[in-house]
Amino acid sequence: MPDPLAANPKITPGSMALPALMVVATGVIYPLVFSFTKIATDAGAPPFGFVFWQLTFAGIALGAVALVRREWPRFSARHVRSYAAIGMLGIVGPISLLAFVSNKLPAGLVTLVVVLAPLFTYVFAIALRLDRLRALSIAGIAVGFGGVLLMTVPKVSLPAPEMIGWLLLAFLAPVSFALTNVTASLMRPPASSSVSMASGMVMVTIVIMAVVSLATGQAYALPGPGPALWAALATAAVNAAFYISFFEIVRLAGPVFFAQFNYLVVLAGFGWGAVFFGESHSVYVWGAAALMLIGLALHSLGLSRAARIATQSASRSESRK
Repeated sequence: MPDPLAANPKITPGSMALPALMVVATGVIYPLVFSFTKIATDAGAPPFGFVFWQLTFAGIALGAVALVRREWPRFSARHVRSYAAIGMLGIVGPISLLAFVSNKLPAGLVTLVVVLAPLFTYVFAIALRLDRLRALSIAGIAVGFGGVLLMTVPKVSLPAPEMIGWLLLAFLAPVSFALTNVTASLMRPPASSSVSMASGMVMVTIVIMAVVSLATGQAYALPGPGPALWAALATAAVNAAFYISFFEIVRLAGPVFFAQFNYLVVLAGFGWGAVFFGESHSVYVWGAAALMLIGLALHSLGLSRAARIATQSASRSESRK
């Protein structure tokens, strides 16, 4: 089985610095989406209608960036298929689902579910021969998953045991996120910049969400200045930055490396939940967070070791020529 790190000589331990910094930044700011969505839905905004508006604002921002950088998206059949597939898996499905459960669960626990995405991403990447089995990565993901299990015991970590049904429903989102990570790697057209991919994806997804909103009776006109409007604008700003970072990280380091951001999302999500809603969590939750950090460290070590071995193998191959 070919090693994707060996197949891409640009990926070396040293070249991981920029993607790692971007992963940390996205992991810290992305959970704001869940807090802002909860603010909007608590104020009465329907989930699908709110997703449509925050995407519309994000599309305007990304379109402006694309124009300034002269990286306007292409709309060939191949490009539109890529935009639609990634948008459906990464936005329409999981974001709409998480918006639906946002006012039924604490914001911190909504962010919790995305930590399963690395597990599914790794499984899908192996199945599609985009990655290979690595003991440290498997151990890291297992430890992180153990942290998730520790937090999903209703009597320990949920404010109310009846929330377990909504939490289990929300766990469908990371499956979709994982498929997005792999799809972005497989379906990205060559010579497409991260800005053009992000703006094209959002533009196509806006059309899809408009149809979904109308079909479900959740078409929604944003009111004047108030929680829903400000939440939509703030969410759009975070998403615009996130989508560009997502495509750039996948381009530089691959989908499995990007999926590590989900561990940071959980910790940051708890922090933003405390800031905006005064949420607090039990000692078991913080113990689980420690397990996730250990899992992240093991997974990162596995990736770095694979990169080092690939680099040494490439050097030996060059010396034989």
